[in-house]
Amino acid sequence: MIKKKLVFPVLLLLILAPLKSVNSQVKFKKDSNPFVKHLYTADPSAHVFNNRLYVYTSHDENDATYFDMLDWHVFSSDNLVDWEDHGAIFSIDDITWAKKWAWAPDCIERNGTYYFYYPVERTKIGVAISDSPIGPFKDAIGKPLIDNTGQVEKIGPEPIDPAILIDNEQAYMFFGCRELRAVKLQDNMTELDGDISTVKINGIENDKENFGGFYGEGPWVFKRKDTFYFIYSNGWGKESTLVYATSKKPLGPYDFKGEVMDPVDSWTSHGSIVEYNSKWYIFYHNMNLSGDNYRRSICFDEITFAEDGSINRLVFPKKKKGKQK
Repeated sequence: MIKKKLVFPVLLLLILAPLKSVNSQVKFKKDSNPFVKHLYTADPSAHVFNNRLYVYTSHDENDATYFDMLDWHVFSSDNLVDWEDHGAIFSIDDITWAKKWAWAPDCIERNGTYYFYYPVERTKIGVAISDSPIGPFKDAIGKPLIDNTGQVEKIGPEPIDPAILIDNEQAYMFFGCRELRAVKLQDNMTELDGDISTVKINGIENDKENFGGFYGEGPWVFKRKDTFYFIYSNGWGKESTLVYATSKKPLGPYDFKGEVMDPVDSWTSHGSIVEYNSKWYIFYHNMNLSGDNYRRSICFDEITFAEDGSINRLVFPKKKKGKQK
């Protein structure tokens, strides 16, 4: 009788055991946007490493009622149809000096090492390292790289959303909510190189939140030909969207140009633009799967440029109202 009583619990354990690694690696195909449907993701940072495209994201919890994210994921593909979720590559549990809010990250490669930059607690930015773009990553310095404690005037009220650019061997980090900051990084990528500065965007002086070129959050900088494109969100709400400015210098000043895309179905906007196989793509998130702003999903579409270098605005098909006959 004792043996019979043990049969069911043992079978149950065997059945449930694989669930512990359900997020370790998942392969899937893109059939529509959002293209990641097996978990909620946001704030996509897209890069090409060794001819493969990688997208680093934050991860909204299934029962989220705020942005209480705990870890970061990376997805990769070599054809933009077949994708792999490599699981949680870094988490709050891997950080000794932070306890919450694993928000929008970025990752860059230099000399064979991958540097993962992450904001936590709305006040700090850290850096982790790995010899692989899919990790695992390890906290590099055991403390914040950026910390606005006692330095709000210098660093800004909310140093979040790090975005990394390397141009002519010099690395730059852009960051900040409502106030845009930038700083050079030393060659080791784990130390600042000089003072933190404010980046100026011309042509937005009178713009308000959710309008025009108001700087909200989510900086992203890339270079096309001889021009630097600065992408960011102009606020939080149904009418806010991703906008951009351009410059001939990485630290600006930048000149505001206009909207990158239609507003998405989300209170937040955050995206990245990358070239892959001679085409350009914009990665962004919406809340179409959940209908909840705290449970977002990443998407991507091809974008194009006009002859003068301006971005051709991405326009979404209009939603049809009422029942279809």
